[in-house]
Amino acid sequence: MKGKWLLKLLLVLLRKPSLWFTSTKQVFILAKSRWPLIPPFLPFPSNDFLEFRIVTYQGESEKLPEVDVVITWLTWVAELEKSKI
Repeated sequence: MKGKWLLKLLLVLLRKPSLWFTSTKQVFILAKSRWPLIPPFLPFPSNDFLEFRIVTYQGESEKLPEVDVVITWLTWVAELEKSKI
């Protein structure tokens, strides 16, 4: 389920180059601290953090948010970053 969802998100992001920098930056911001020292040595957020964010967004953690919601959030983050300049 998560792999399919992530693939769908990546395919949508490929068509939105304006979000590439923001999405990459967010991956590292949300990653576990010391991720380079913990197998599989990839910048994943902790499961507890992801569950907390999903529950606070939609009230349940059984299903992942829609990809469009993540794209909307990334767009908002990108616009917020631009407004700080």
